[in-house]
This record gives sequence, C-alpha cells and structure tokens, in this order.
Amino acid sequence: MPWFLFQPPPVRHVAGILLRKRLPGHYSKFDVNSQSSLKSEILLVLSQEPERTVRNGVVGVAASLAKLECGSGGTSWPELFQFIAAAAAADGQQAEARELAFWLLSEMTETIGTHLKAQFQPIAGLFTQALVSTEDAKVQKAAVKSLGQLLSFLADEPEVEVFAGLIPPILQVASQQAGDEEFVSTVLDVLYDLAYSPSQAVGAHLIPMVQFALECVKAQSLEMGVRDSAALVIATLAEAKPKSFGKEEALIAQVLEVLFTLIENSPESAAGALFESNPAWRQDLEDGDDGDFDADEMDSPTETSMAQGTLDMLACEIPKKYIFQPAVSRCVQRLSSPQPNHRKAGIAGLGVIAEGCSEPLREHLHEVMPHVLNAAKDADPQVRECACFCLGQISEHCQPEVLAYSEQILPIVFALLDDQMVAVQATSCYVLEMFCERLRPWRPLR
Repeated sequence: MPWFLFQPPPVRHVAGILLRKRLPGHYSKFDVNSQSSLKSEILLVLSQEPERTVRNGVVGVAASLAKLECGSGGTSWPELFQFIAAAAAADGQQAEARELAFWLLSEMTETIGTHLKAQFQPIAGLFTQALVSTEDAKVQKAAVKSLGQLLSFLADEPEVEVFAGLIPPILQVASQQAGDEEFVSTVLDVLYDLAYSPSQAVGAHLIPMVQFALECVKAQSLEMGVRDSAALVIATLAEAKPKSFGKEEALIAQVLEVLFTLIENSPESAAGALFESNPAWRQDLEDGDDGDFDADEMDSPTETSMAQGTLDMLACEIPKKYIFQPAVSRCVQRLSSPQPNHRKAGIAGLGVIAEGCSEPLREHLHEVMPHVLNAAKDADPQVRECACFCLGQISEHCQPEVLAYSEQILPIVFALLDDQMVAVQATSCYVLEMFCERLRPWRPLR
C-alpha cells in the first residue's frame, strides 16, 4: 500500500487543501530535485488515490503546480500532460480515469489558455474523443465543463477557432443531459460568453446555438431561471450578430412562434412589464396597504416577461427588413383569432415591437391601427389591458403619425378609464400620458 494511504481520507483531503494553499509561496525556494520529487508524488497520488473527494483536492494541487511551472518559464511539466493524455485515452472500464483527465484540464483553464497554445491541437483531440466516442455520461459532462471553460476564456481570441468545431457535440451532449439543470446552465453560460466572439468559426454555429437555447426556453421541466438564461442567450446572439441572425428566416420564424406561444399560454398579464419597469408605479405598489406586493416575485422571471424581453431585443437589434414583417404578421394573425389568449398575445406582441420597429410601424400605421382600436374594445379584459399597453407604446414611439388618430383614440381611452378592471384603468392612464405628451398647447387666433 502506498505510504499516503495510511492516513484516513479526511486527513488526506485536508492535506491536499493545505498543500495547494501553501505551495505558491514556497515552491520557488525548492531545489530542482525537490521540485521534481514533488511533481512525481502528485502524479502518483492522482493515479492511485481511491477517494473521489481526495482526488479532487489533489487535482487542485496539480493545477497550481502547472501554473507555477508555466508562469516561471519552467519545463511546463510535460509528465503531467502525458498523464492527462493517457488518462483521457483509457479504455471504457476506466471512466474515473478519463473523468479525472478533464477535471485536471478544467482546473488548468487559465494556464492552458495563456501559456500552452502550442498544445491546443492535441488537447482538442482529447475533447473530440470524449464527446464523440464516449458514451459514459460522467466523462462527457466533465469534458463539456472543461471545454466550456476554455471556450469562454478564449472567446475573444483567434485561437478559439481550434475548438469551435466542438460546439455541436457540446450541444448534443447537453441535449442528452437536458434534465440536469446545473449542467444545462453551464452550457448556457458558455454560449453567452461565445455570443460576442468575433470568430467566424464560432458564428458558423449560430443556428444550433439558438435552437438549443430555444429548446431550453420551451422546456417546462427546467427551472424558470434556467429558461430565462436561455432566453438571454438568444437575445444576446441577436444583439451581437444581428445581420447573421436576421438572414436566417426559418430560425426567426421558430423563435417568434415560441415567444408568441409562451405569451398565449401564460396566465400572467402581458402588460405587466409596464408596471414593473415604471419606478413611480412600482413605488406605489410597494407603499400600498393591501400587503399583496412582493418585490422578489416581481423581479422573478415569468414566461411572459421572458418572452416579451426577448421579443423586444429581437425587434430592437435585428435589422427591420428581417424582423418587422414576420413579427407583425404573427400579431395581426392572432388578433383575428376567436381565442382570447391568442388575441392577447397578438396585441401584446405589437406593443412590444413598437419601439424597436417604430420606423416601419409608422409607415404601416394605417394598416395596424384598426386592429389595435378593435382590441381596445375586446370583450376579454386581458386583451383590453394589452391593447392599452400597445396604444401607449405606439403613442410613445410612433409620433407624430399617431396624432392623426386622436379622434379615435381619445374616446376609447376615456371609456377605458371607467373599465371594470383596475389593471385596464391603470394602463389606460399610461396611454393618455404618452399620447398627450407630444400635443402642442392650443392657442386662440388673434
């Protein structure tokens, strides 16, 4: 039995933690033989330590040693990389050894990304083998986490192209592990970091990146925060790569259908974002006496807020020649539906895109306004509330063209001020404020 196994596992675990903490301050004082002996012992422990928690601690020691070697211009510890390569290539019966190899690479992300660019090709080969040829879920997840950290670290560097071809296998593994929220969140974080990458090799995978995020947005089984992170990935890709995103007509159609479906099927008010984003009204709610206000609940994402926020970003960032017609056609189509939740989604969507698509919307106002005015008289209160929201957005962002409809808008707004639903009354105040803000004062002729 190796000498280090004579100590109980908790002692070995604490020893690894202390060694990692103290090593950087003393390693340079060791002579070459002592340094070589320490590195050999660390590799021996990694290869023979039976306790998983202890091995995890020793992985940190090995990563710290590698950083010290590379940072000081030393030998870069070639034996460690030989150990990693051998462990990663171990046969199918040694999943723990392969998993250990990717733990090591994960802990060494900064060292690899900074000092070992010459080794990128063989390292990429290790990841390829794990993602494509391995069926063991633990090994694949360890490889994805390690590769994801490296991709995030290199996102703005040209060397990211060496690993960009592995994005589809990452997404495939993540799709297979869709029930693991922590793992899915890790992958979404990587996609977010890659969104702004200038690499064309990364941009070539825009479609599968958006489609994976879209599947996460749709997944009712995922926690709302994870789904909201996926929506943020889509919005960020639209912001970072607007032309590339916009040119993918089928992709735009997929995303819009999911967003409108979420608004349709969600019980929340589709005009609720208006109150959440208005500081004055939020303060009124916080100061109210009814005790029903919950700031944390208001800040928590919902399907509606997630869908509307993403739609707003698409409308603001993607060139209008790509986004306006697909979005407004879906709004108008739903406004003629006999189902009130469809009409709610249609009129809410029209209000959401009013800011980002204000220029083309002003040009088509004569086609759109009849639908909006009809929705304001809808029998369903949620549709009326969203129609008020939409009227307010159009009144704010489609000036001065909207003033031509004053004789039609104002009577409707005044009627809605007496609506039976308090939410409709409140939202109609917003319309009146936005509409009257640009009116010029009347002066009698002299």
